[in-house]
Amino acid sequence: MSQDTTDLAGLRVLVTGAAGGLGRAIAEAVHAAGAHLVLTTRDADSLPRAAAGLDRGPEVVTAAADVTNDVELAKAVELATERLGGIDVLVNNAGVPGPAGPAWENDPAEWVHTMEVNLGGALAACRAVLPGMIERGRGRVVTISSHAGHTRWPYVSAYSVSKAAVNKLTENMAIELLPHGISAFSYHPGILDVGLGASATATRTSDNPWQRRVDSWLDSQRESGRYTPVAEAVANLLRLIRGEADALTGRYLTHEDDIAALVAATGRA
Repeated sequence: MSQDTTDLAGLRVLVTGAAGGLGRAIAEAVHAAGAHLVLTTRDADSLPRAAAGLDRGPEVVTAAADVTNDVELAKAVELATERLGGIDVLVNNAGVPGPAGPAWENDPAEWVHTMEVNLGGALAACRAVLPGMIERGRGRVVTISSHAGHTRWPYVSAYSVSKAAVNKLTENMAIELLPHGISAFSYHPGILDVGLGASATATRTSDNPWQRRVDSWLDSQRESGRYTPVAEAVANLLRLIRGEADALTGRYLTHEDDIAALVAATGRA
């Protein structure tokens, strides 16, 4: 499945969790590169924030759709199909950080909710989007993951385990989707000053000592220069969306990876 590597003109890209920091950055970059957008947020109140400033150029479709709600997701995809004719790329960005602390001390409902959103929500969005991609015989799915799912992140076990499950889900789906011309990736954008990475400022005075411990670690990562600029985080994501990494389908990829070199190493460039 070849794709113009200079821009995303004509592609139809759905971004979940589009009102948050990373979701908003993804939407802006994808739109600037020429793609039509489908932006979903958990509730209608956040839709204007997701679409702000994107009123010129490629079309932008917005829909309130909680990723844990199959009916809302199906309606969002139906609206996108009516307006744009379908979806070419799904970016599973919606997620929650989950509870902080030893796993056995976490509120069980909060722990399970993290799995429901981060893993279950990604799968639910796939259920909504993949039938159309399969019918057209092409498509891409990129699910935002984390180094927390590639290694261990103690005291945020729900988040870590959910992202590990996302990576394994991607590996399995990539094989299942091969006959349909659809590629799938999990993508680690780095630690960013949005989302979980921004929580150090937001929760510095938390009553939860474990949350303060996580925040302190994040502060140390920021101070040591280990945070990733958002523009850098989005750069490799755009390469995945364009199709430059299709030969690597199923892989866990990061903002630091040399996509061209990895593809060349497969002999399928």
